[in-house]
Amino acid sequence: MADRPAAKPEIGSQKRVIKLPPAIGDWTNYRPAKILVKKVKSGLYGFDRLSKEEQNDALLIHYRFIQSLLGRFKIDLGLGVEFVSCQVEQTTYLNFLRTISGPSVQGKINIPSMHEGVQFFLDLNIANSIINHALGSHDLELLDRSLTEAETTVITEAINEYLPLYALAFENSFIGPALTLTGSTEVTLDPAINTSSTFVSFSAEVAVNDNPVGKITFGYLAGPLKNLLHNYRAKKQAKPLNFGRLSPAILNRVKVPVTAILGKTPLFTSDLHHLEIGDVVALETPISSAINLSMGDFLKLLCQPGAQNKKRAVRVAGFGSDEIELTPPLATPETPEPPAEPALPEIPAFTEPAENKEEDDILKDEDFLGEDFLEEEEKVSDLAEEEDLFKEEDFTEEEAKEEK
Repeated sequence: MADRPAAKPEIGSQKRVIKLPPAIGDWTNYRPAKILVKKVKSGLYGFDRLSKEEQNDALLIHYRFIQSLLGRFKIDLGLGVEFVSCQVEQTTYLNFLRTISGPSVQGKINIPSMHEGVQFFLDLNIANSIINHALGSHDLELLDRSLTEAETTVITEAINEYLPLYALAFENSFIGPALTLTGSTEVTLDPAINTSSTFVSFSAEVAVNDNPVGKITFGYLAGPLKNLLHNYRAKKQAKPLNFGRLSPAILNRVKVPVTAILGKTPLFTSDLHHLEIGDVVALETPISSAINLSMGDFLKLLCQPGAQNKKRAVRVAGFGSDEIELTPPLATPETPEPPAEPALPEIPAFTEPAENKEEDDILKDEDFLGEDFLEEEEKVSDLAEEEDLFKEEDFTEEEAKEEK
């Protein structure tokens, strides 16, 4: 008995949902419903499945596009629009078709850089409102029939008018998207897509005028969408940062990498095997030309090499790509230092004689004490001399008496 081939397991869907205030209502009383379904890990087979980061990027890209699209509808067409919620889901193509219910307008967005087109679905009531306002009319009643050829042309031209916003949401990684409608009311299966292929869809719930909430849906094969996201990330990294939105306090602390390139030269592979310590590699840059200094990825300067504080340094000599000839550092003559002057002998400080110093002190005392004080001092000295004289006479008289 031949073995029956194993059936391919079903791909478990992965979903990211954003509910906006109209979908939540009163957020103070919002209580999300508990999910009672047991979570089962799905088989991670398939090289084209999107990672969580890629799903988040896809959700953010389409969210920005729908937000800008509704804003243009409100200004240009006078539509009353309200963004309710959006989600991105990864599943199979067959499961995606089962989620579309109600009459819809089906089309395909052709991108020049992508072979497979992007599936586009629009609820019939939203398409009817866009057609009426594009023609200068208003909604009279809900539409329950297929679009006529004229209505198909109007909705196609109206959507194509805003597809540059779709390319802008992808950082203009592609140009020239164009919409082609394939049917209305009923959704048809695309025979070019395998029903079991990994399919990623983005759907936005939108309320237009007084109509019930409808959906705008974009569908991608996982492989082409991964390529679009890869180009989107490359464009986003190459996009210059807007530092003008930062405050001066933060901007002054941002460090910018600075790189100086001394020169370049090609070497044969045979020369690489014979390189030794001490070998000199001549560069193609002349010694009189400036070296390139890069600040970040945008600012380019022309500089002259040198040294400062025992470290290699550069001196800014010009901006842009202008050719500047510099004097080689080795060709500049060294200025000799001036000879040192002989030191002069030290001259001792002049000192006045002691007598003169006493006279100066006496004069200073006279000037300070005054004439009255000096007269009193002379009188006291005279009295002292008289007392001494009297004492000597008395002493001589007593001595004479004793000798007798």
